[in-house]
Amino acid sequence: MSQENDYIFRYPVEEKEKSRQQDLLLEMIRVQLQSLLKLFSLRQKGEEVKPDGFRLMNEREVIHPIFLPEVGRDESQIESSIQVTGRPDEKLSFQSARNAELYEPRISHIKRVLESLLSVVVLESKGRPVKIDGFRLKDLNQWIVPSVGDPAEIFDHLATRCDCHCSFCYLRGNPPSLALEQPRRSSEEEFAEARTRLKYFSPQAKRALFPTLGSPYEFLSHPYALDLLTELRKKTDRPFRLSTNGNQLTPEFIQKLSALKPLYLYLSLNSSSPARRGLIMRTERPEMAIRSLPLLKESRIPFAVVIVPWPFPSIEEMIADLKGTAFSADQQDAHLIEVSLPGYSQYFSPSPLFNLEEVWSSVVSVIRSLRWEVQSPLLVKPSLYEETLYEERLNRPQIVGVVKNSPAAISGLKSEDLILSIGGLKISSRPQARDILHLHHQSRNPFVTLSVQRSEKIIEVELSANHFAYPYTPETNHHLGIIFMGAGFRAGILEDLKSLISAHGAQRVLILSSRLVRPVFEQLLRESPLLGNIQIHIEIPQNRFFGGNIFMGDLLVVQDFIEAIREFLKKHPPPDLIVIPSSPFSLGNWRRDLEGKVYSDIERAACLPVALLDCEPIYD
Repeated sequence: MSQENDYIFRYPVEEKEKSRQQDLLLEMIRVQLQSLLKLFSLRQKGEEVKPDGFRLMNEREVIHPIFLPEVGRDESQIESSIQVTGRPDEKLSFQSARNAELYEPRISHIKRVLESLLSVVVLESKGRPVKIDGFRLKDLNQWIVPSVGDPAEIFDHLATRCDCHCSFCYLRGNPPSLALEQPRRSSEEEFAEARTRLKYFSPQAKRALFPTLGSPYEFLSHPYALDLLTELRKKTDRPFRLSTNGNQLTPEFIQKLSALKPLYLYLSLNSSSPARRGLIMRTERPEMAIRSLPLLKESRIPFAVVIVPWPFPSIEEMIADLKGTAFSADQQDAHLIEVSLPGYSQYFSPSPLFNLEEVWSSVVSVIRSLRWEVQSPLLVKPSLYEETLYEERLNRPQIVGVVKNSPAAISGLKSEDLILSIGGLKISSRPQARDILHLHHQSRNPFVTLSVQRSEKIIEVELSANHFAYPYTPETNHHLGIIFMGAGFRAGILEDLKSLISAHGAQRVLILSSRLVRPVFEQLLRESPLLGNIQIHIEIPQNRFFGGNIFMGDLLVVQDFIEAIREFLKKHPPPDLIVIPSSPFSLGNWRRDLEGKVYSDIERAACLPVALLDCEPIYD
């Protein structure tokens, strides 16, 4: 594969200030060992070895520690050094080393190695000293990694601009180490990178260039958005799932999008009132997205209407607008109405803005009543909040909505129906129901029979997979039009937990969960005899990193877990094993948190065995 016209991935090398008392040669070795031990684990005869020091061969007595006590910011916090340029003859544009720390830490390792070497040597070329300030990737084929084949892996790299300034934008509340600035690269350079990524993207083989943090702004506002989608469509027939604020959705733009089907839009509408939408989203064209709904319907482009109910100027006004927006979306045949419960970090506002419990419970209460008044499915995120607030039993295969004109809707299924069996197979949990329905969807079976409980009655319904109309499409639906209250939890997670405990020979186990997941996990433990007499404590770490009223488990970082363990040890004897869900460490499959710290740092700080329990991030 020729690399002649590939985009050049450049990364900065920076001169580090060193103390005069510091042994630079020793520090070079320490830095490289630290960096390597955050990339892999050492093994001897199948058992993990955890070195904490090293001895130089020319020294017989002195053992040097690999990891020194942290002072201030951890070295893993690499600042982005992005200098932007539009043309090759201008100042070079460096990629963000921050992104590499999260998704491809081998690049950060190279950076650290080079910087440590340059602290003790001067490079030469033809007998003259050469000063370098960066490096580039030589052969991009060496940086191809496994991929899920999602087209978003390509077009997300152009989500670098935004033409809204939403009152509730979570980016305003990012901690300093995660702060994202508006782009300083030219749109042409961004497009060049995306096209190079597309060149190495193979959805069939599920291979792609290493990912990066990407950009969480508005993809459709990029001047090359449609160009990239057009090229991407030649390579995959998978649906394009595009998030948008709707400001670009003119009749002409929608017509061009329609030619790229299959696609699905997550339209951040937030309000069907131009005045309120303009106020809370601070957009100059608040009516554009509102007017796009009937145009999307006419073009047969399925869409979800996304609403963040922001409780200003009052909860009453928020609720009234939420109802009006839901009715408006329903009239335009929204495939789904998704209500994201509002929250903010300590960096968004150091003082409380609203009572979270009051706002969240009010919104959920309204949504539960609206489900009987609109046809479009209404879903709350995070759904676990609604489930633990209202449901006595958790993880049940209960329907919360059906997509209009879907096989499920046409068969007569309704919200609150409880699935008992699918195709004669007894169903006991939500994940099981979703898996079986997905199998039927993939197999293209023309019919499947469901047994459901409705109030006190048992009803048999037959779904015809080939009987549907807009807004349902087989390409963008996986469960025949049935919408559940989140993905749910697989019972097999307890078997994985037992394997971890057995491997460590543990009898006393500390599990660090989240406020939302803890009730579900406790129910699974109560109902299963699998763990026998193992003593299990479940504790909830505080989200100190984000602060504010953030309490999502997937947003916890290494230091949050360390602090939780320290608090636990003040009241309890040390456990034999600490178990942590893997989802906060799911970025790029390198087991790193949002700060770029590897999970093994928890074990090093706690001086106790730590194991990750594999689980998917909870997006719903």
